Amino acid sequence: MRTAGFPNNEQKRLQELYNIELLDTPHEKEFDDIVQLASDLCDMPISLISLVDANRQWFKARVGLDVDETNRDISFCSHAILQDHLFEVPDAKEDIRFNDNPLVIDNPAIRYYAGVPLVTKAGNRLGTLCVIDKMPRMLTEKQRNGLKVLADNVIKIAELRIKNKHLNYLTQTQKRIISILAHDVRNPLASIKSVIEFRRADMLDEYEAAEMMGLVEVQLDSTIDMIENVVNWGEMQLKFDILNFENIHLHDLICNIADSLTLNSHSKHNLIVNDIPQEFTVRTDKRVIEFILRNLISNANKFTENGTVTITAKTDAHLTTIEVADTGVGMLPEKAAGLLNGTNSNTTEGTRNEKGNGLGLMLVKEFVDRMGGSMTIESTVGIGTKFTLTV
Repeated sequence: MRTAGFPNNEQKRLQELYNIELLDTPHEKEFDDIVQLASDLCDMPISLISLVDANRQWFKARVGLDVDETNRDISFCSHAILQDHLFEVPDAKEDIRFNDNPLVIDNPAIRYYAGVPLVTKAGNRLGTLCVIDKMPRMLTEKQRNGLKVLADNVIKIAELRIKNKHLNYLTQTQKRIISILAHDVRNPLASIKSVIEFRRADMLDEYEAAEMMGLVEVQLDSTIDMIENVVNWGEMQLKFDILNFENIHLHDLICNIADSLTLNSHSKHNLIVNDIPQEFTVRTDKRVIEFILRNLISNANKFTENGTVTITAKTDAHLTTIEVADTGVGMLPEKAAGLLNGTNSNTTEGTRNEKGNGLGLMLVKEFVDRMGGSMTIESTVGIGTKFTLTV
């Protein structure tokens, strides 16, 4: 038996296979009808929609076979995805690649196989639509063309679902951005407008106006921060729906974030300590991890004065743990728990009465969940807070 090699684009192929979200899903009529039609068209007892995973082939739809998957190294489909067109084995017992294959010697006793690769628009072969018989065969030209049309329809159905899901996701994202901006920008701007109008109408004296403008400045800072969060989040939702994983030099990334927060940290006499080794790397999406860490570090600075914000990281097996710890005001345990589960809607003012809306941490938690990571909070009032992110 000869085991098939891997396609040259194996990693990209697998990534698209996972993104198309068909693996390990329930049987569905659209796909069941296709394999039944393929079986009838070719007059063969077995027909499968086979998706070739890293170590297995899994059947999205099947006729004439009672198992949901087999090992990849014995699958005929792993050979078929190396081809551009239909892959045909007229008699497996006479073919040195398959004559001692367990699927030939034992059940289902394959003698004939024909598989058409399921090719996406990106050119990745995710699996096959195949027909199988227990006797030597050859397909007619009509059957070959029919299988090709059916295979194309498998991909069209799958890609159309992803497109519809993506469009719905973008629509919901747009609605969410509008909702956030309408709710959280209108009130601060209305307050600022009121102060200006009061001042113009001489309803405020110089002292009162100065005091009110101080409050306006704080409110503006909070509003600008919130808008930046929404804009950055929206850009990533709309443009980076599929995460792009790459090796990131975490030390350099933290340096860039710290530089962008220099004015804020200096004004509060805080020191941002980058305690990550220069050679330390983490495999993740750069835009997402930067968004998360910028928010956590900025948040730590907000609740700290005359102190430090320290960022550390370590790797254990396939997991990377990143900690952002401050020496700030801290919080009660129930407050920390509420921040993570979304039950605490009461925001806390920073050390200089900076207003918060909880949006930044909410979006951080959303991205952590999307990456399959986790986040915890440890905090003690008067001592400080530590956010631990695991990816």
